[in-house]
Amino acid sequence: MSPCWALVAVFLANLLTTESADPCMPINAAFRSVSSQNGATSCKCMIDPLVGTNYDNVWIGCSGQSMSTVFRELRSLNETRVQRVHIWDSQLNIIPTEMFEKASESLLHEKLKLIIENSLVSVVRAGSFATLGARLTELRLRNNAIKKTIDPEALKGLDHLQILDVSANKISKLRADDLDSLTDLRELYLNDNAISEIEDGAFSALSSLRVLSIQNNQLGAISRNMFKGLENLEELYLENNNLAQVDWTAFRQLKKLRVLDLGRNQLTSIDLQSFDKLEKLILNNNSLQNLKNVSIRDLRNLNYLSMDRNSLAQIDESDLRGLSGSPRLETLSLASNNISVVAAGAFKNLVSLKTLALQNNQITTLTTEGQSLLSPLRLLNVLILSGNRLEALKGNDLPPALHTLAADHNRISHVDSNAFHGLKLQRLFLHDNRLTHLPKGTFDQIDLDVLQAIDLTENRWQCVCAEEWLGAWLEKAGEADVGEGVLGCLAIPCDPKEAAEKPTHWATVVASVLAVVSVVILLGIVYLYVEDARMKPISKHSFRRHDSDMLRLINEESKTDEARGVAPKPRPADAAHNRSVRWAN
Repeated sequence: MSPCWALVAVFLANLLTTESADPCMPINAAFRSVSSQNGATSCKCMIDPLVGTNYDNVWIGCSGQSMSTVFRELRSLNETRVQRVHIWDSQLNIIPTEMFEKASESLLHEKLKLIIENSLVSVVRAGSFATLGARLTELRLRNNAIKKTIDPEALKGLDHLQILDVSANKISKLRADDLDSLTDLRELYLNDNAISEIEDGAFSALSSLRVLSIQNNQLGAISRNMFKGLENLEELYLENNNLAQVDWTAFRQLKKLRVLDLGRNQLTSIDLQSFDKLEKLILNNNSLQNLKNVSIRDLRNLNYLSMDRNSLAQIDESDLRGLSGSPRLETLSLASNNISVVAAGAFKNLVSLKTLALQNNQITTLTTEGQSLLSPLRLLNVLILSGNRLEALKGNDLPPALHTLAADHNRISHVDSNAFHGLKLQRLFLHDNRLTHLPKGTFDQIDLDVLQAIDLTENRWQCVCAEEWLGAWLEKAGEADVGEGVLGCLAIPCDPKEAAEKPTHWATVVASVLAVVSVVILLGIVYLYVEDARMKPISKHSFRRHDSDMLRLINEESKTDEARGVAPKPRPADAAHNRSVRWAN
C-alpha cells in the first residue's frame, strides 16, 4: 500500500472512531425516533467546547416547540449522562409533575443543571423536580410568568439544590415558608420581579446562603428580622428598589457580609457600623444631601465605597471622619453629585486611598487656604476630576504617587510648569479645556517609556513657531497620544527656516513702523511752527477779557458735560497684540 493510501486509511479510521465515540449520537437518535414525521426535533444534544471532557461538556437544548413535544422527547432518553438541560422559547405554560419522571432515570450526571427560560411558565406543579432529587444542583426559571408567590411544594425534594434563579417573573411577595426546603441553597436570585413584601423569617432556613440578589423590585422598607438566618451571607444586592425606611439593625445579623449594594433607592441617611468583613459598599443613586447623614463606622475591611449620583453639595472637614476606622479603604467615588466645596483636611482620614473619583461635580480649585486638598493622600494613584470647573493646576496640587490623572472637560487655562514634577505619570487626560499653551519644561519629567496615554485635544492652542515645543513632544509620544479630537496648530509642523527668520523679520517691521511715526511727528512740529509764525503779525492788540466774559466762563465750567451737551469721548479699545499667531479654536 502506498503511503498516500495509508494516510487516507488512518484518517477514515480516526473519523469512524470519533463518530462512534460521540456521546450525542445516541441521544439525538432517540429524539428523532419520537419526533414528528418530518424528522424535526425540538431537542438536540450539544457539546460545550469550553468545558472539560468526561461528559461534563454534554448538554441538551430544547427550543421553539410546545410542552407536549418537549415532554415526549425528554422521556425518550435512556441512561444519558448530561450536565445540563436547557429549555428556552417554548410554550410550556405548566410544568407537570411527571415531566421529568422518566427522564430522571436517564439523566445520570451527579450535578445536573436545569434551565427553563423565556417559555411562559406560570404554574409549576408540586413535586415537578423531586424525581431529579439529589442530582439537581442548579435550577433557573428566568423570564417566565410565575405569579405572586413561589409554591413551596414545587421545590420539595431538592435537598441539594445550590442555585435557584426565578428572576424576571411576576412574583410580588415572599412568604415565611416559601423556601424552607432549600436548606443547602448557596445562591438565590429574585431580580426583576414585583416584590414589595418579604415576610420576617423568609430566609430563616437558608443558613448556607452566600449570595442573595433582590434587584429591580418594589421593596419600600427593610424590617429588623428580614434577614434572620443569613449568618453566612456574603453578598447582598438590593439595587433599584423603593427603599426609604430601613431598620439598620437588620444588617447586624450579617456578620460575614462582604458586598452590600443599596444603590438606586430613596435613602436619605445611612447608619452602618461594626461590619468586620464588609469590603464593598455601594450607595449610588439615592437621595443623600449631606454627608453628616451618612454614618459609616468601624468597617475594618472596607476597600471600596461609592456614593455616586446623589445630591451632595460639599465635603466638610469632619464628614469622612468615620472612615478612619476603615484603614484598608482604597477606592472612594463621589462622582456626579453637586460638590462645589471641599474643606481643607476633608481627606485626612483616608491615608490608604489609591483611587479618588470626583468627576462631574462643581469643583473649581484643588487648593484651599494655601494647601492642596489632596496632600494627605500620599498613596493616591488614580485621580478622576473630569467634568468639573477647575481653572488651573498648580505646582503643589497633585499627590506624589499619582500615575493617572483625568482632568478633561474642565475650564483649565493655566498649568504651572512644575505641576507634574516628581510624578511618574502613565495616563494624562487634559482634553476639552481652555489651554492656549503650556510652559516649556511642563512635561520634562514624564518618561515616554512609561507613558501609556495622553490626550491634549480640543483646547485653544496658540502656536508661535520660534517658541513651540509641544507638537514635537507629542510626536515623540507616538501611540501614547490617544486623542481623537482636534489638536489645532499643534498638528501643523513649523518650517525650521520660518522659525529662524521670524525674529529678524519682526525686528525689521517694528523698526520701519517707528521710523514712519517719527517722520510724521517731525512734520507735524514743523507745520505748527510755521503756522504760529504766520499768525503773529495779525494780532496787533492784546486781548483783554471783560468781567462778564469771566463770569460766563466760570458758569460754563461749573456745568456738567451732559448739561453742556458734550458727550464724553469713548475710550479707545486696546490695540490687538500684533504677533503672527496660528489659532486653533
